[in-house]
Amino acid sequence: MTIQTGLNGQLRVASDKSITHRAIILGALAVGVTRINHPLLSADTWQTIHAVEQLGVSVEVTEDQALIIKSPGALAIRSNHFQQPLQFDFGNSGTTTRLMIGVLAGLRIPATITGDASLTRRPMNRIVALLANYGAEIQTTDGHLPVTIRSGITSDAINETLAVPSAQVKTSLMLAGLSAGISVVIFDDFKTRNHTENMLSSFGVAVDCQAEMIFVAGDQQLVATTVTVPADMSAAAFWLVGATLQPHSDVVLADVNVNETRSGILKVLRRMGANITLMHKRLQNGESIADIRIRSADMLIGTTIAGMEVPTMIDELPILALALAVAQGDSRVLDASELRIKESNRIVTVTKTLQAFGAQINETPDGFVIAGVDQLQAPNQPLVDYDDHRIAMLQAVAKLLTSNVKLREEIGTIAVSYPDFYKDLAVLIDD
Repeated sequence: MTIQTGLNGQLRVASDKSITHRAIILGALAVGVTRINHPLLSADTWQTIHAVEQLGVSVEVTEDQALIIKSPGALAIRSNHFQQPLQFDFGNSGTTTRLMIGVLAGLRIPATITGDASLTRRPMNRIVALLANYGAEIQTTDGHLPVTIRSGITSDAINETLAVPSAQVKTSLMLAGLSAGISVVIFDDFKTRNHTENMLSSFGVAVDCQAEMIFVAGDQQLVATTVTVPADMSAAAFWLVGATLQPHSDVVLADVNVNETRSGILKVLRRMGANITLMHKRLQNGESIADIRIRSADMLIGTTIAGMEVPTMIDELPILALALAVAQGDSRVLDASELRIKESNRIVTVTKTLQAFGAQINETPDGFVIAGVDQLQAPNQPLVDYDDHRIAMLQAVAKLLTSNVKLREEIGTIAVSYPDFYKDLAVLIDD
């Protein structure tokens, strides 16, 4: 697969991974039959499906690839006395792991959780320590997996101020409260992803969001509903950058989630001079959705990304770094130390990857410093993807822009979040 001209055409990229995870779990906690349209069925989200099935919840995939979730609800699951502690292996999925720790602690279900080599390197104390404050007895392995939940939370309320900009921590606490039937108050000064808050009203749960405060009253029963999952900004980001950088490109991405807590990459690319237009904006299950048109840019200007912008594009920073690498002038990414605890240490792996393409990029403790170059070059040595799906896709886009050599369509780790990546690329290449 090679590219001779620009990227052109229309796509609906992979559905939103964060929203799919949450819809599956909320459907499992709700009473009745929940339908999830356009779910992302990837390696990570299958881990969440298998997790709720172990709680006695039925999950079926329809012919049109929707999910049908049949559940007796959180109260019935909580009342079900499991004979033995449950055993979970969540593979590479950090989202499944952190969210399910909250669910299991709320349901008061003893369990042991492990994962693959990558997942066992990622910190779990950020959620385990908080749940312990509310009575849960949870043992980690030096702050990592395996994690053993011996008993669940005992408090009659959760009241917490986030110390780290993590939507996974916030959602885990909310799910713990919903699973236990107790009230939850969370102060989120970082304004992290709010998909859980947006989705809860569809399940009949009242959520009061005022400034930084999120309040969910106790003893609210989730009721089954229908959720339609939009396309994922994190998947769209690869074509946002690819079409911006590749001359003669004109791409439309349909049904993309442009939630302001997720769309920071749009603001930054526009600030740099990208040619991006939002069309047909609408609301769907509380989320802002739009079609995005991207045309190639004549020139990009370097910029600084820092502070409150960072959480709105934390998963998009690897591919955004590619745009920064060829922008005029200097760029900096600050306050992004969270990148160090993803599937790989993305501060290190992004730096090594882009240096292999001739970029002038160096790592800092919390990000990168980048001096833009006129043109990147195809690497001289084989690349390593570090078992990180976003690094693998970054490398594929960079190769696309720097070489006419046929791309090897090895889905590998990319299947974690975007199984149809190469199929979508084929749509955009004008042979």
